[in-house]
Amino acid sequence: MKILKSILTAAFAICTVSASAQLDVVRLTVEDGISDENLKANIEKSASTLLSSLNSTVIAGKSKIKMDKEAELLFTKDGRKCLDELWASSAMMCPVSQVIEKGIMLQGGTVQVRNIPVTILAADDDNCEQELVMCFNEQGQIDNLMIALEEHRYLDVINAQISVKDFHRRQAIVDFVENFRTAYNRKDIEYINNVFSDNALIITGKVVKIDKKKQDLTSQSLSGEQIQYQKSTKEEYINNLKRCFKNNSYINLIFDELEVMRHPKRDDIFGVTLKQHWNSSNYSDVGYLFLMINFEDEMNPAIQVRTWQPDKYNGKPLPREEVFSLDMFSI
Repeated sequence: MKILKSILTAAFAICTVSASAQLDVVRLTVEDGISDENLKANIEKSASTLLSSLNSTVIAGKSKIKMDKEAELLFTKDGRKCLDELWASSAMMCPVSQVIEKGIMLQGGTVQVRNIPVTILAADDDNCEQELVMCFNEQGQIDNLMIALEEHRYLDVINAQISVKDFHRRQAIVDFVENFRTAYNRKDIEYINNVFSDNALIITGKVVKIDKKKQDLTSQSLSGEQIQYQKSTKEEYINNLKRCFKNNSYINLIFDELEVMRHPKRDDIFGVTLKQHWNSSNYSDVGYLFLMINFEDEMNPAIQVRTWQPDKYNGKPLPREEVFSLDMFSI
């Protein structure tokens, strides 16, 4: 009902702006970064078709995105699956009629177009305006869709490279983090299961109230709240996540305050610390997420450690020195 209400509200708002304009039509232009003119044209066609289809579906108040046979050919199987899963979690639309961005050539032939504005209709007012990343194969078909990091966060990570190899690794880290985040929005339990190492260390903190009546004399000075930490196996974490996905019609993760640290002796091990805003239909929280990611297998990076801590307790922010980071774990 929430999604349907959002669709109808957005459709009404769009339709009342200008009755004469084709408000569902969006044109994406790639202004730089792609020298192959045929590839550039295919990417522009694929992206424009997708964004226009999002808007026309919202305006029509439909629950599924339907395209003709020609438009379907603009997607790979994985790309269409990703679109359907994102839409099932929340309808979205592009609030502008013209998007001009550059193409980014990645290793392996993938092309990215970033900074595409979208409105996530099921999100709250503070988080509904986000950006999409489109990934295209060598033929210009849409192969993946990701909810983007904020542009300045992306640039902070990318611009910190010290070599060509480091640049490619940092680009891979951004892709991994954005795919990881979007997998929760899509409720893609298979992807999340695959990116965790089988023996991953998973630590979750929660704030607990202290019963002062049960405190002994040595702990009378303790404040009213503490953070308790609990270890889980990968199997336990995935099973809990399955229940969470089932019980929430909508999930939206936002990552902020992104920091990347490379291991001083292992150039294939990176630590990523970020602030996570979890918003769902039944629950919301804010906390620090830490991921230790092993890039030994470039094509299949694996999470070896995942920790989560609440950002506050006793009414105060969690001290930065208490936030988990790479240097707290021995490898």
